[in-house]
Amino acid sequence: MKARVFGAGSIGNHITNALKNIDYEIEVVDIDETALSRMKNEIYPSRYKAWDDSINLLLSPSEDIVDLEIIGTPPDTHAKILFEGLSKNRARKWLVEKPFTYPDSEHIGLLKKNLKGLEDRIFVGYNHSVTPVFLNFLQEIKYKKNITRIHCNWLENWEGIFKAHPWLDGPEDSYLGYSKRGGGSLMEHSHGLHLLLLVFKHLRLKIDKTHYCLSRDIKNNYDKYVNIAFELESTSENITASYTTDVLTKDISKKIVLEADDEIFSVEFGAKNGSCDIFKNFSYKEDIEKVYHKNRPDDFKYEIALLNDSLNGWKNENISNLSYTWGLEVSDLCSKILNDK
Repeated sequence: MKARVFGAGSIGNHITNALKNIDYEIEVVDIDETALSRMKNEIYPSRYKAWDDSINLLLSPSEDIVDLEIIGTPPDTHAKILFEGLSKNRARKWLVEKPFTYPDSEHIGLLKKNLKGLEDRIFVGYNHSVTPVFLNFLQEIKYKKNITRIHCNWLENWEGIFKAHPWLDGPEDSYLGYSKRGGGSLMEHSHGLHLLLLVFKHLRLKIDKTHYCLSRDIKNNYDKYVNIAFELESTSENITASYTTDVLTKDISKKIVLEADDEIFSVEFGAKNGSCDIFKNFSYKEDIEKVYHKNRPDDFKYEIALLNDSLNGWKNENISNLSYTWGLEVSDLCSKILNDK
């Protein structure tokens, strides 16, 4: 199998490593020669012990047709690279890193129109949605009734993010510090919003209205805190549903909680300094805790495994969690909030 990875930054390194672990031939493309050099000499060997000389580093893509093309560049470049690949039929399938695109409703509308019918070829990198802990959570809540509360936090200070991007001095050095480019708390931390929308679908709940408040940085370039309250359509229960994200909190919290009758279900991602994910179920009968040990590279192996299975013709319904349509739905919701429409 062959893959092409656009972007030699943090995500590009993680994806490349995940692909090498299942013996893909890989070319990494980045228009910045410094980024390619940094990948080879700093990022990759520091994370995965040694550089792999079989990885082909390029300033522009080769003419090869590959099985999988991954787009791990800034969000406001995703669409251009994707459509270039589609026009040349450069790959069998595509994985576009989150957020799928930048928050502009007209642009998102065009993507919805032009990508229709490509659900089995284009996917989005919301990798937390296919981890064992979250899939277990969905199974546990599947038939629950009388739900009273659903909440998700995705809270992480810029400090944690820039540990993975030490070549940047701060948010303004990249798209991360600009909401209109797909940065800021809401879009950079949109993993949590995606998980919440999946839970709504799983429980057959539809969003009727959203209420939100947000605060921006002093230059008004990006949102640093967002809280969303959801009104859910056609539910007989009185459910409180909400989402909170920021780039301020130093004690990282990435968690989703569901309360139903006398039970509480929760998932905590990256617990204990990132060494595990934890599922909990508290009830009057018993308390259950399942710990899923992991490291950071493990976060990427499940999505890559699903895509590899799909390329080999093996069906797994969990890949639907990575459908590009979710990427557009999340970006569309972010656009409405950030642009107040």
